[in-house]
Amino acid sequence: MKTIAIKFGLYFFGGLVAIFLLSYVLGLAENYELRVVNGVLHMVILYYGIKQLRLTQPETHQNYVSGVAQGLYIGAVGTVLFSIFTALFLFSAPDLMARLQADTPIGTALTPLTAGVFILMEGVAVSLIGSYMLTRYVDARLEKKGTADIAYASRRSAVE
Repeated sequence: MKTIAIKFGLYFFGGLVAIFLLSYVLGLAENYELRVVNGVLHMVILYYGIKQLRLTQPETHQNYVSGVAQGLYIGAVGTVLFSIFTALFLFSAPDLMARLQADTPIGTALTPLTAGVFILMEGVAVSLIGSYMLTRYVDARLEKKGTADIAYASRRSAVE
């Protein structure tokens, strides 16, 4: 489970860095709305990580805790690394930091460290909510395809 989380967490981190650096090079780094792209990447990575858990460890099927934990592990790996990367990047790019401070309501209270903390909090929240929804979705799809041998307990009793 943790091996899958580290693998997909590193994919997530790499994707976030690529999106950030591309937006920075294109002059779009302070465009707040581009966070939607991060959210899409987040959901895609969580989906495939949870799906791989279910396929490689079928005994976890219909165990919400294992699916949500998998998503949280993936999100934690990627988000913690990206938070550190962002804080270091903002320390080394004071011009970007100044533009972000000017564009945000909290102004100079936004520092590279607080920016990293905000990213971490947002990433954990998205991972928690997203992994719960995606766990349900992955389990339902696997059940529908007949890949999973185990049905929901509530469905099993209704069928029997």
